[in-house]
Amino acid sequence: MSPEEVQNTINFLLRYGFEAVVAGIVVFLLIKHFLPGYLSQKGKNLATKEDISDITKEIDQVKSTYDQILETFKAQHQLRLAAVERRLQAHQEAFCLWRKINGALGTEHLPEIIRECDVWWGNNSLYLEAEPRQAFLEAWVSARDLAWYQENSEANLVTKCHQQIHYAGEAITKAVELPKLNELVDIAAPNKSMQPTAETSAD
Repeated sequence: MSPEEVQNTINFLLRYGFEAVVAGIVVFLLIKHFLPGYLSQKGKNLATKEDISDITKEIDQVKSTYDQILETFKAQHQLRLAAVERRLQAHQEAFCLWRKINGALGTEHLPEIIRECDVWWGNNSLYLEAEPRQAFLEAWVSARDLAWYQENSEANLVTKCHQQIHYAGEAITKAVELPKLNELVDIAAPNKSMQPTAETSAD
């Protein structure tokens, strides 16, 4: 330090006094030690608020996605239920037409019923299961051709037509067959092997 700087320092101390110097030192220490910590904490608080905001956005996005998936599942479930009801109805209608065919064999009403089956087939056949769909088609086609085979003494083909007509009823019934009541009871009842016997309970 040069003599001039020393003189300036002495003049400063004489002008402002020792208290001013102490105050300056205190301010310096506060700035040096407290201010960085304060700014750091403010930064952490800001970062925490930003993190909370990001987490909230993520939660909202997940909830929105979940709601969309749930609505899609509900719509698909309702569609499946509607499809099941329609397919059951189609099998019932096919069974009714099959009974009409059997009742009209060898009568003048058969051609009209065959036309009814043809129209129904074009509008509803896709609702039938694969096996009853094919069986019902073969049934009403066989009923249509049966009279011709009989007139031309085609005994084997006549027999085959009757077999196909008969089988259609079995195929339709089997496709929508419900479980037997005793099967439902067995499913609902507890396992018999797990039930205590009389001897066990007596012990």
